[in-house]
Amino acid sequence: MNDDQVRRTIEELEGSLACDDPALLKRFRALRRADIVNVLSVFALIAAGTVLLTVGLATRSWPLWTVGVAAFLTSFVVDEHHKRTLRRNP
Repeated sequence: MNDDQVRRTIEELEGSLACDDPALLKRFRALRRADIVNVLSVFALIAAGTVLLTVGLATRSWPLWTVGVAAFLTSFVVDEHHKRTLRRNP
């Protein structure tokens, strides 16, 4: 099977799923959106944490360093919460 055949097969399956069970398709789309939001928020928190830690250590600023560590910890908490939510919802 080449890429076009796979793409057409997936489109056919999605089309039949939309006709058979639109609520399930809606749920899959909501999960996909939630996953994208989670990835972006974790990335933003890690990036902010990296910048704040670097600036806090370079300038010896405890408040910046503390906020950077808090951003790192928050990113892990957000990711774990999202994973638990996905496991809980069948």
